[in-house]
Amino acid sequence: MAEAPTTYRERLAQFRILEEKRFELIEELLDKLEKAEAKLAQTELDLHSEQNVRRRLQAEVVEAKERESALAEKQARRPFVLVLIDADADGFLFQDKYITRRVQGGESLADEVLIRIREYLRTLSEDADTLDIIVRVYANLEGMANFLVRQDKVRNLGQLRAFSTGFCGRISSFDWVDVGIGKEGSAGRKVRENLSFYTSNTHLRHLILACSPADLPASLVSTLPLDKMTLVESGPLPSSLTSLPVKTTKFPTLFIAPPPPKSPKPRGRTGPQLQLTQQENPDGGSTWLVIRPERSKSQGAALRRRGGPEDENSSLSISIGPDNTVSVDSGRRRRIMG
Repeated sequence: MAEAPTTYRERLAQFRILEEKRFELIEELLDKLEKAEAKLAQTELDLHSEQNVRRRLQAEVVEAKERESALAEKQARRPFVLVLIDADADGFLFQDKYITRRVQGGESLADEVLIRIREYLRTLSEDADTLDIIVRVYANLEGMANFLVRQDKVRNLGQLRAFSTGFCGRISSFDWVDVGIGKEGSAGRKVRENLSFYTSNTHLRHLILACSPADLPASLVSTLPLDKMTLVESGPLPSSLTSLPVKTTKFPTLFIAPPPPKSPKPRGRTGPQLQLTQQENPDGGSTWLVIRPERSKSQGAALRRRGGPEDENSSLSISIGPDNTVSVDSGRRRRIMG
């Protein structure tokens, strides 16, 4: 155990040591206090910054909600459904009962289109009856008229123009656009241009598209809003379109069925074949070489059903004797040429 200081100087030295330690402690405490105050000040700044950010975010959220409400209100004012029809495409030619009746046929077609489209929309939306329906039909009237004249369905272009006029005049939102002749004015191009324009419209509720798959590649369809789009089927769609999550439907009361694909013509000879046989001559016992057309069973049955005699060419046979004598037998008379 250390000895206690005995003199005043020793005791004073001890007090000085204690005083120095006290100052060191005070310095350490002051240093920690200053650091704590600095952290507190920084924390207060961060807190104010976070508060400002939160207030700004809250203001932006409120503003976004107001814009969303305004947009929803604006969209609810006049939503519409767009129907695009390429009437030049196979399978999208309208029924004869409409085309052949001039103006009355066009008006009847407009009524039927409105009924069928509204009927289909009821399966998609509860407010289908309140939606505006816009119909755009694109076709080359002159080319269509020439085709229908050859089919004996219309007499001239004027009759088809009257039909399209009746269609447009029946309902104000229905239009028939004559795209004219030529690739640059094709109906398919017009349909694609309308797709790029209308699909960005906020008022568009649904799109119904009747167009040839050749003018509607899957690469284009995949860029469109598929959730509000329906493809009209006139024939089997290619797998590139059916693999997409897009709705499909049919309108058999509007369009005639597309013509069946032409079967390839059989190759090779299809005419009558010649049959070569030997026949014994009952008079002289000689052998004759007989050449006659070979008829199928179906051809023979057809002749028997008609009940008529076989024609001269079908029963013609040529016989060649051993001495090069030629006999021509037509079934009615026989000639021998030596």
